[in-house]
Amino acid sequence: MSRRHLEQLQRRQAASLGFLLIRCGQLWNERAISTVNAEAGRPVLRDAHTRLLPHLQAPEGVRITGLAKALGVTKQAVQPLVAELAEAGIVEVSADPEDARARRVSLTRHGVQAMLHGTGVLEGIETELKPTLGAAEVRTLKRGLARLLDVLEARGPGASRPPT
Repeated sequence: MSRRHLEQLQRRQAASLGFLLIRCGQLWNERAISTVNAEAGRPVLRDAHTRLLPHLQAPEGVRITGLAKALGVTKQAVQPLVAELAEAGIVEVSADPEDARARRVSLTRHGVQAMLHGTGVLEGIETELKPTLGAAEVRTLKRGLARLLDVLEARGPGASRPPT
């Protein structure tokens, strides 16, 4: 790739809200995973786990097929991640009361505590960044991102146009 093309790419990325959000999210996530693993003294959390965990917060749990659909992967890709989290005591897998062939995944009490701890790690990163960004800018970012999250969740995955 020529230097000119690379510079064009970098300019477009720097001006892209989506790119900036994704890259900031990646870096924040990497820092949080590193912190959690350092505290545990061994690797216990991977990026793939962090993509799965937000989808497990329904009290009744979620079907493995629902997790796969939410992540845009196959059921076979989700099953090893669920097995790892079950082995760590984060989730439990049980028969779906509506369909005996299906399995439901739900957080355990330990899983909820682990997610609370993880959220504390995320809050700790925020606290570390406040002196650099300033408390007012952090508040503004949080308000804007909360609003963006509401809009994106209301549209659902794959939505590309505003509703009419």
